Amino acid sequence: MNKQVSLSLFAGVLATGAIVAFQPSANAASFSFSASDAVNAGCVGQTNCNVNGFFSIGASTTRNAFDPVLTQKTVGGVLGIGIDSSKDANGNPAGETVNNQSLGEIDIDETLSVGFKSAGVLKALDLSFLYRPGVYNDGVFEVALVQADGGIGSGTLRVTSANSAVWSLGGTVTNLSLSSKDAGGSYRITNPFGDIKITGFSLKALAQTAPTSTTTPAGAKNSDFTLSRVEVTKVPEPTTVIGLGLVGLLAASRRRKAAKAN
Repeated sequence: MNKQVSLSLFAGVLATGAIVAFQPSANAASFSFSASDAVNAGCVGQTNCNVNGFFSIGASTTRNAFDPVLTQKTVGGVLGIGIDSSKDANGNPAGETVNNQSLGEIDIDETLSVGFKSAGVLKALDLSFLYRPGVYNDGVFEVALVQADGGIGSGTLRVTSANSAVWSLGGTVTNLSLSSKDAGGSYRITNPFGDIKITGFSLKALAQTAPTSTTTPAGAKNSDFTLSRVEVTKVPEPTTVIGLGLVGLLAASRRRKAAKAN
């Protein structure tokens, strides 16, 4: 085989490898779970739970020494997963009817964590029961804090009207159910952290000052919300696919040496 043909073959194999390497998104796998999936998985009443074979969710609090449990709540036809961290005299979940806490939502001293089986891109996140002052006795424009695992970043979703909310990192926020009485106050954040791969995230409610005063309303009058849906895309590592091009190059080299020997 002459030098010119050999170089052509080398370029062709590299080109093939490059084409494959830059097409991993075509093989991306999508994983998701909704609040109803978590309910069907038996998560309600548990502190930690696995959902759909890819996600793990857990509840924690700074309020008590005992473990909180995951709860379900429906408003305006929207189902959400929240936390109950209160106990009755017998040590059973009290439905947060004490201490002026919201019923089954994520309060300012509670954390709902979501972990992934492997790293992926958070494509969509649905949060619900976010309202403005005056709705369901709320005293503030409610705010949800989303923190990516590994210290990669965090952002806040703040409701701004009956049908809008703002994600602090930019991007697209879609209203799924109005922030009005008898509606779900539900919003979808698309690509909350862009295309950065994460292994999970946590949800917390941020305490806010009432817009008409300098006071911070307590309990259910402040920020609280639930999780309704998560969607993650897992993309194959490019280096894994580039290896196909290198294997082809090695095979071509061996064939060239065999031809010279003959």
